[in-house]
Amino acid sequence: MLQSVIQEALQPIQEKLNKMEAEQQSTRSQLDENTDIVKAIHDRQEETNATLEALSMDVHKLNGVVTEHNKKLDSIVNIQERQQRILETLALRSIEQETELRD
Repeated sequence: MLQSVIQEALQPIQEKLNKMEAEQQSTRSQLDENTDIVKAIHDRQEETNATLEALSMDVHKLNGVVTEHNKKLDSIVNIQERQQRILETLALRSIEQETELRD
């Protein structure tokens, strides 16, 4: 009889304990799932960082190529300007010589 009274008194406590264990198991499962998701995000972030680093290196390389091309273009422009001045000088000499030959 005493044992049944104790069991009746412990029954609500046992039910609460079972409920808490079930909730704890659910929480543990969710935590494991969240951990897996975080690991996947971390791995993906590492891949993204590697891709970004490669793109950054490509941009730096392209920047160097563009700078080199700009220098070459500046050199070509300078050469063309010098050639233009030479042509103008030659044209002026030619006109002067034609004028002298006519006179």
